[in-house]
Amino acid sequence: MNPVHGGEGSGTALRIQEHTSMTQEGEEGTKSLVTGGEESADVLMTQLRLLMLEEVVTKNALRDGLPEHCTTQATSEENPGEACGTIRQDVGEKEDKVQPALEMVALNDCNKLKELGKDVSRPGQKTNSLHSQKLMVVEQIVKRIKSLPQDSLDSHSSAVRCQGMLLITDCSKAKPPLEGKEKLDVVIVCVASIFALPSIEALQRQEGHKVNVKDLYNQTVDALEVMLRALLSEKPNPAELQNFLDHLAPWMTSEKAHERARAVRTSVCLLQEAAESPKFCMSHKFPRLGLLIGRLALRVGDPEKEIGRQAMEGLYFLYFLICCQKEPERKMGSVTAVLHQMPKKILGIYEPTRTCENISEIVKRFGQFLSPDQMADLLLTAVESLKEANESTIEASKTILNVILEKYNQKIQMEVPKIVDRIHSQLRAIHHSHARQVVMMALCLLARAFMEEVSRALLKCPLPLDRDAAEMWRTLAKTEAICHSHRLLDVLLKELQERPSTSEDRAFIIPLAAASALCEVLSVSMCTQAVTRFYPRLLMALLVQVHYTIGLSLPESGVSRKELIPACCVVKTVKTLLLKMGCHYEFTSVEKEGGWELLTSSEEHHRGVGLLARAMVHYSCHQLWRILYLLVPFLERGDKQHKLTAMAFFVELLHMPQAKRFPEKYSVLRLLKGLTDPDPVIRALCVKGLITVADWPGKEIKVLVPAMINSLCGVDGRLVVEALADVKKILRGLDVASYVGCITSLLRLLFDDERVSVHSAAISLFGKMVKKVKKSRGLLKEEDVLDSLIPLLLHLQEDNPDLAEASSYSNLAPSLSHHYPQRSFSISTFQCRIS
Repeated sequence: MNPVHGGEGSGTALRIQEHTSMTQEGEEGTKSLVTGGEESADVLMTQLRLLMLEEVVTKNALRDGLPEHCTTQATSEENPGEACGTIRQDVGEKEDKVQPALEMVALNDCNKLKELGKDVSRPGQKTNSLHSQKLMVVEQIVKRIKSLPQDSLDSHSSAVRCQGMLLITDCSKAKPPLEGKEKLDVVIVCVASIFALPSIEALQRQEGHKVNVKDLYNQTVDALEVMLRALLSEKPNPAELQNFLDHLAPWMTSEKAHERARAVRTSVCLLQEAAESPKFCMSHKFPRLGLLIGRLALRVGDPEKEIGRQAMEGLYFLYFLICCQKEPERKMGSVTAVLHQMPKKILGIYEPTRTCENISEIVKRFGQFLSPDQMADLLLTAVESLKEANESTIEASKTILNVILEKYNQKIQMEVPKIVDRIHSQLRAIHHSHARQVVMMALCLLARAFMEEVSRALLKCPLPLDRDAAEMWRTLAKTEAICHSHRLLDVLLKELQERPSTSEDRAFIIPLAAASALCEVLSVSMCTQAVTRFYPRLLMALLVQVHYTIGLSLPESGVSRKELIPACCVVKTVKTLLLKMGCHYEFTSVEKEGGWELLTSSEEHHRGVGLLARAMVHYSCHQLWRILYLLVPFLERGDKQHKLTAMAFFVELLHMPQAKRFPEKYSVLRLLKGLTDPDPVIRALCVKGLITVADWPGKEIKVLVPAMINSLCGVDGRLVVEALADVKKILRGLDVASYVGCITSLLRLLFDDERVSVHSAAISLFGKMVKKVKKSRGLLKEEDVLDSLIPLLLHLQEDNPDLAEASSYSNLAPSLSHHYPQRSFSISTFQCRIS
């Protein structure tokens, strides 16, 4: 019978057994290598090197003399590559006759083989050359195994896999060991070659009764495990073990049960090897222990009971290894006794019907050993597993998350940013509704403990917010409402009050991210009460933020410029906030007047703010008085944009009845101070505010008229006519001609402004002043009147009907005649004046 089939004689099972014992011996005590006989050489040359050198190898092998204990087996005529022989030579024999298998495969000239053997035995042998031959052999083996079909298993492919992996096991004895990409390729290719095979049942159906597929498969898996153990023995430490287990991890989450079972079995094999090997170094820690625990704990909840049982066995070995790291003397005693008693007693016995209780106990017991980053890895492993759309895995993940966030949440405080970022990145791949609910449940628990850390981390999500980030913000809002807390709004408000940075650092997007986040929070009906409390501060912070973000350029790496205009994004939040507070009439009024567009214009922003404030005053917004009192200290701090936005809103609120109760230092004196501000818009707004205050009972503003008019010198004409729009309020009681004259002089300068709206408004105001002072005892200076009438007469010739009406003789002559009865204000008078 062919030994690969597991029959009697020197078959694969014997060879695997031999290699298993070899991996447990010390390197100095045993340096034996396995070499191939006639047929073994034929297999390697034919199947791995694709060279037909059978006769040459046979002659050289006979000439050199094979040891008596070598076993050989005739090659089948039908399958000449299946027969395998095994030769084992002791180190005590002459060194010039020791020929490693890798040298036999690597050299196609047997005469060179003998010479290389002599070189190897001499002091100062060519180590580099030997290592190159070793790499060449391994590369050929990997290439050959990779070429095998992965949809079937027969005697031929089983023999190639077994002999290839066992030869790699032999190669592992030669120094230096495999490193980096070479070792990675070996593990990945060999594991995939076996794990990707169909289930044993499916394979057996393909082969029928010709072969016993189960035996072939078991022998192949045995060879894989022997090879992995040998490779692990080259560097027996936790980091190397973790690397091996990481390569098995993707198979542990496969949708196919037989692939998960294979990965779990091999993982347990490696953990057992580490636990039972006296050479395994315990001075180093597992770099990603949380991942190992998470992967195995999740498989404890696997719907396949055998997988769950094996995963529990793996956790027993892992727990023992961790205990040995804490107490190295444990490995000095009876390993077997400890392995089968202590971990089982602590972690409990696997119960197929109570897997959630098993998992809960596992996390609690292992949790005491985990560092913050390892605990975060465990949590994130559970989150990532939710991509598997099966209820058993979802329940297992939920159990892990609950235990961590309820029992060990203080351990992960410093890891919150990493956790939030990973949750967001994983959500896009989690589609199962129950699984998404579990993720949001975990986010709620995390936010209850660390709302500030969670919200600040979430603010770093890319803009514009995607569907998953938006859902996370809404989840935080619901958590806030349930806890009757306001920590979330505190964070958002604080960020909204910051000025965006213009540096290349991504941090400057944070205020804009806060506005986007607030928009999502406002969509949650449960948070209305908390928003009402913050409403005045949120509104003013948003309006200032609109001013900050006008013309702001965003880095291409941070956002898509086509999808997001910063100022428009903040305005959208302002709209949402108004609607949330029930300001529907105010919203509609601003919409009709084009106020939202004004807000996003650098030159018109203050007008948009004023328009919104006037609408709120007109419709008696029930929260307006709170905004008014907030603006008192608001005007005293901040930069140019901050003060300008605040002043534009404040001036309009002076029309409120409540504003009349303000002490003079908070109204008149503050506006008077603003008359000397370097910003002309601020000065114009303060003039407008003082004119409004003039209508308040007990306020004497007429003495401030010269200062007000002086502050408007050099100011844009449009700002002047806007500031003096209600000038008639300060004309009451003015009995000094110079007061009126200084106003008319300022307006006269605007009669020739190129903008029709400006000089038309100036002329209209002039006419109103003339009519207003009609009943006043104070007189206008004749010279000023005549100088004003000349440009007015010229405007009569213009096509603009409104302007002609404002400049018309019929509107002004009666008033002028009342003031100057001794003069005849006829058309001829004007004409003479022009000439």
